[in-house]
Amino acid sequence: MKYARIGIIAIWRVMWDYFTWILPYSRHPERYPIEKRYAKARSLVIYILRKMRFDLSVYDKNCLGTEVPCLYVGNHVSALDPLALIALSPRPISFIAKKETEKTIAVGRFIKAIDGLFLDRNDPFQAVRVFRAAEKNMKEHGVSYGIFPEGKRSKDPYIGHCAEFHPGSLKLAYKAKCPITIFAVFGTFHGTDKVKGRSFPLLLRGIEKVRYGEFMEKSTIELSDDIKDKIDAVLPSFIEEDHEYFTSGKSKKPAFKWWKNISDMEI
Repeated sequence: MKYARIGIIAIWRVMWDYFTWILPYSRHPERYPIEKRYAKARSLVIYILRKMRFDLSVYDKNCLGTEVPCLYVGNHVSALDPLALIALSPRPISFIAKKETEKTIAVGRFIKAIDGLFLDRNDPFQAVRVFRAAEKNMKEHGVSYGIFPEGKRSKDPYIGHCAEFHPGSLKLAYKAKCPITIFAVFGTFHGTDKVKGRSFPLLLRGIEKVRYGEFMEKSTIELSDDIKDKIDAVLPSFIEEDHEYFTSGKSKKPAFKWWKNISDMEI
């Protein structure tokens, strides 16, 4: 199970948070400010990444941070991909996940608690409702959203390129007339590695911010092809850095205590 390791190493914290805030926040998010809900979620995410011994590295963070709600678009190598963005952003970031995720214990509730939405790719009418809800949250509550246009995790993250994108997933940027922040993530798949006492590299790079005026005349197909090409150009260097991390012996040492200086890494 992709979430099993979290359950093993952070079981008590996850259980405590589930009953004290995830459950009530997810049932009635309208009763609590998004800032309060997101702060709780971010604290849990940082705790999980630390307990999983991820060694977080951030590159070109100026391309990631934004003062206005935007659509974060990146590659998808693991179910843990959203955690890196949440850990780094003090401003609310939520996600549009596939509908099946809603049924996952705790995870579905966690996503709901931060105004996350669930998309049924086989139901175009439901997709319209989801994008409208996301647009409303962006405009009224300042929530940014993250999507992974591949639609599913890569079976081989070391292949060096993304799977084909689903262009329709970018329609939210057109409807909300919001900027797009392109990013690449790598290493989150190590969350399922069963090696005790090791640390694992988690790499995140901001690639480019694209304003609405720069893509408004493009079709979703043209835009998705452009974004995919830019992410693909970054992945080989991430694979090389991942390989270097293990061959150099860094994985045998405790992860750098980035969580104590998280404010210096914020986007």
